[in-house]
Amino acid sequence: MDNFDNRIAIKVRTEHGCFCHNHSPEVNRLIDDLVKQYSQSDIEYRHHESGPEIIAWLAMGTAGMVLTTALVNLITAIVNACKAGSKKGDRQNGKLILIVRDVRRSETSEEEVVLELYENDTVSADTVKKVIEASIIKRNNKRGGKNK
Repeated sequence: MDNFDNRIAIKVRTEHGCFCHNHSPEVNRLIDDLVKQYSQSDIEYRHHESGPEIIAWLAMGTAGMVLTTALVNLITAIVNACKAGSKKGDRQNGKLILIVRDVRRSETSEEEVVLELYENDTVSADTVKKVIEASIIKRNNKRGGKNK
């Protein structure tokens, strides 16, 4: 049985439009290439019209749950691919929203917007790592978890 406490869902959503193959062919091509590069057993990619989602199994470190470099790099690359696709004519526009949420959906599920990026904003792997780890720590502390 999976240990669901060690999984997290990280979602990229757009303010307007969608990520279907008809409206966003460029970003889907870019993301498909990225997912092949970063294909690992601890990372699962899910395509949704509302935006790409990564389900990740978090590594346990001495300070609690941590993000792998591969995961951070993949999320950063997906955000940058979304921005590149928009510049090449894909029909999702407005700000990009990076969300951390529960893998299992229920009435008590939570999601947190951890980063909003506008058209000319750039994002680094360090920023992505910082905002996602802060959200994980906050969620675990709320649940009485290990990252205190």
